[in-house]
Amino acid sequence: MGLNTKKLNWGRHLTVLLATAIIFAGGFYLSNIIIEKKISAVTKLQQGLSIDILSLETQFSILEQAPCKNLNESTLTKELFDISQKLESVGNTLGQNNQDFLMLKKYYSILEIKHWLLLKKTAKECKMNLVSIVYLYGDKKTCPSCEDQGFILTTLREKYPFLRIYSFDYNLALAPLDTIKSIYKLKPELPILIVNDDEMYGIKTKEELEEILSQYISLAKLEEKATTTPSNSSGQAKATTTKAVK
Repeated sequence: MGLNTKKLNWGRHLTVLLATAIIFAGGFYLSNIIIEKKISAVTKLQQGLSIDILSLETQFSILEQAPCKNLNESTLTKELFDISQKLESVGNTLGQNNQDFLMLKKYYSILEIKHWLLLKKTAKECKMNLVSIVYLYGDKKTCPSCEDQGFILTTLREKYPFLRIYSFDYNLALAPLDTIKSIYKLKPELPILIVNDDEMYGIKTKEELEEILSQYISLAKLEEKATTTPSNSSGQAKATTTKAVK
């Protein structure tokens, strides 16, 4: 009787072991499938993002040759915003320190700078009363208030469709960004806002920013819901953002 019991116990152990192995193998196989699909989705997203960035860069070159009366960069601004959302998705999937993500982030930051310079050139040469905000942020560790500042800027972007907002990671290793920091003699006291050419340090409330903006342009004009950028001083199109401005 004791021998039969031992055989029965061994049989149960083997059954449990076999079932466990099957479950583990099935889980491992399913996990591999999920990971492969995730990698495939990210790869497609990266490829699509690279094409979008190349297309956008070409549009910059075209717009730089456009006369003031035909200048319309509202579509370009919207595409910048759409790309920033895709970039955020890649960052959330790969991680903020992933090298592929950082490379795309640098390229996108360069496009933002080019768009900002195009806007400044347009304002000067076409005598347009435009206003922009350059926002430099850091991570939660280096700048606990940056996330709040980002949400405030998002609120402004939604309220004033003609406001341009360009946001940059202050610690991103990028030569053009270093040049901006050098020209404006910026101190590493985040968050930093550059409204037109005036730099400001520390978090600003929505009310404070509205008061600052009103010194440059009528807020009523910034609220206009136009779909094109006029050739006079009536305003701008949808704002450009990055991850920090959600």
